[in-house]
Amino acid sequence: MRAARQAVDAELAARIRVILRASDGTCGVPRITAELREDGEVVNDKQIARVMQASGRPVPACAGGIARPFRTPPR
Repeated sequence: MRAARQAVDAELAARIRVILRASDGTCGVPRITAELREDGEVVNDKQIARVMQASGRPVPACAGGIARPFRTPPR
């Protein structure tokens, strides 16, 4: 099971590198996920962030999370 996941992650990492190279490294997790989904891959943001982090790529802090708006302090 672990070897199968590592093989899938290695293939996914290679596809992520291709997408990043084509965009000069400007794509983030959501855009990479969208690109892979357009190609028919079944992936999500968390999976992409995990693979990028494992391969040493910087992952934005909000990857896979919800951006929360600034909250004003109570009066």
